[in-house]
Parts: sequence; structure tokens; C-alpha cells
Amino acid sequence: MTDITRVDVGDGTLFVEARRLGPDSELEGLGGRLPDLSAVTEALSSFAGQIGDALHRAAPDRASVEFGCQLGLDAGKLTALVVQGSAHASLRVTLEWTKTPH
Repeated sequence: MTDITRVDVGDGTLFVEARRLGPDSELEGLGGRLPDLSAVTEALSSFAGQIGDALHRAAPDRASVEFGCQLGLDAGKLTALVVQGSAHASLRVTLEWTKTPH
């Protein structure tokens, strides 16, 4: 089941479609506060860092990684769900690295 949820993005709000991940995934218990994207962006940053580390070890001259990310609600918090990179993803993320000549 999905919900359209208002999300705090710092300078304003936006509406996102988020999938409920369990019975406790309601927005209750937030004390009127809106969920924010910080957990999602932190998860994506960590994911990108781990991919970047692996690519650094593999040492290609250039690399590109694309993946899809959908949003889920779990215990009233937004979470990132990594999915196939397709037109159906809520967010499509492309990461690129270029090897710097020494």
C-alpha cells in the first residue's frame, strides 16, 4: 500500500509517494512533525561511498553506476529502497567517477 506524504526538505515541503513497509509505518507518533529526507540522503551517500571505494580499488579510467530508489515509510520515517534503474523508480540516481591522472 502506498501513501502520498508531505516531506520536509529544509527550505520547504514536497509530496512524495511512499510505500508502507509494515503495520507500524503510519505517520503517527511524529508529534505533528513531517518526516524528512535526511535518512534517505544519508543512506544514498553511504551507498555511493561504498561503490566509490570499490571502483577506486578496481581502478577503471571512468565508471558510471545508475540505480533506482523508491521511498518507503517505516515506523513513521522515510527510508530508501534500492530498485532496478527504470522509469518506474521514484528517484533515478546516476553516479560517475573519472580517474584523475597522477
